[in-house]
This record gives sequence, C-alpha cells and structure tokens, in this order.
Amino acid sequence: MTDTQGSLVAKGNHVVPAGVAVEELDGGKKKLCEICPDEVKMVLEKHGAEEIYDKFVKSIANESATRGLFGTWKDMEFDSILDQFRPDFANKNIKVALCKRRSGSGTHRWIEFIDVEEAGSYVPQFDVANLSGQVIKTCYTKLEFPNGVAVEKLSRHGKARKKLKEKCPIFVEKMMTKKDLLVEYDELIDAICETSASFWKMNWNSEEITPLIVEHRNKFLKKGVDLFISHKQEYISHGQHGGHIEYFRWIEFVDREEQPNYYPQRDADSKKESCIVM
Repeated sequence: MTDTQGSLVAKGNHVVPAGVAVEELDGGKKKLCEICPDEVKMVLEKHGAEEIYDKFVKSIANESATRGLFGTWKDMEFDSILDQFRPDFANKNIKVALCKRRSGSGTHRWIEFIDVEEAGSYVPQFDVANLSGQVIKTCYTKLEFPNGVAVEKLSRHGKARKKLKEKCPIFVEKMMTKKDLLVEYDELIDAICETSASFWKMNWNSEEITPLIVEHRNKFLKKGVDLFISHKQEYISHGQHGGHIEYFRWIEFVDREEQPNYYPQRDADSKKESCIVM
C-alpha cells in the first residue's frame, strides 16, 4: 500500500494508517539492532528520536529475559522495557506500542511508532498493554481483544439460544449499562434468537444474522457503539477417515470512544481473516 493508505503487517492481515511506522519482530535481537525499517527511520528523524530508539533496542538486546527458550519474544518482558522509554518517545511526539496478532498461520509481533502529529487519535488494536483478557478459543488458535471491545460468543452446541438469552457476558453488560443500550441489546438478542437453526453449521446461520447486525447497527452507533458479527471456521482432520468443519461465531461491541479505528479480526461470512462487515 502507499504511504497515504497505510501499511500492511502480519502477512497482509492487518493494516495501520498513514502516520504509523511499523517494525516487524520477525527476527532476533541481531536483526532488531542492525536493521531499522526506512519508515521507522523517517519518523525518528522527523522528531529527533534516533538516540532514544538506539538506547531502546540495545536495552532489549542486553536483556536475556526478552527471548524465550525457543527463540520467541516474551511479551511481558519486552513491553516492560518499552514502557521505560515511552515517556522519552512521548516527549518527541511519538507513541509506541508492542503489538501481537494470533491466527491459524502463527503469531505475529511488531512495534508501532505512532506520529502524534499525523495520527494522534489512532489506537493500536493489538497493543499487548491494552488487552482486556477476553478471548475466543478455537481448535487451533486463541483470539484476544482490547479494552473497549466487548465480545459475546454464540454457543455452538446444546441450547445455544437459551444460553444467549439468559447469560450476558460481564464485559458486554458493563458496556451496555455504561452506554444506556440495555434495551437495544435485548432487542438485538431477541432478533438473533429468532433466526433459524442449522445443524450442519452448529446452530447459527451467518446469512441470517449478518442482515440483523446491519439493521440494528445504527441504534448502537447513535450511542457510540459499533456492532459486528465475526466468524471463523476450521477443518478438523480425522486422518484416513476424513474430517469435519468446526464453526465459531461471536458478536463484537466496540466503544468508539476507546477504539475509534478498530475493526474485527475475522469476516462474518467468508474464510478470510481480515474484513469488515459494514
């Protein structure tokens, strides 16, 4: 993509806007110390932050605890060092974040250098320092969500509709209460529960739910919350006996005050990883 459009990261599955420079952590300490991406250099030079950056990467390299036994980066240790340099970068009008995205193809990490003058309102949605603790576990991966996003999983088995009506996740309940959206939430859940079931797709039809999300979205947007339906499917092999597909679906409620540029990690009605249901 061009500089005005932004940059692709995580093997093209995520995009950051113009004004955000990315350094992907796809190597070890040697690469981090010796190779600085051109777009990162431009931000650093613009704000006179080259010396801060050099001290930061040397601190990472000198700390043995930042790398695990098998050569992977350790998020908590890495971010704790980055946290020591955040005030120095901030004084130069640069925000920094360690980001991580998991998918079936693996885990991708990168550092975002955010030029406050160009992208001051931008919030990195994969910032490891801003994760809420909510997760969606599939057979092959674990999706994590930031603060400002509340997630409601659509159960795949048993009395899925009964569970959806009777139990509201705590993060969703807190957001709906804060935004005065409890009535609108109940209306949405009632509408979803009235959709037809599909045995082969584990109780839910995305083809029926997606139009409902579109229909109800404006009610939520009026009070500052965006609404998405997400979907992931995985093929489970039975070896010589073939296999089957497992379906995972969930609703994402996004507080646009906290997450102004967030978009879902999974498309609602395809196998693609990165898409927005608008």
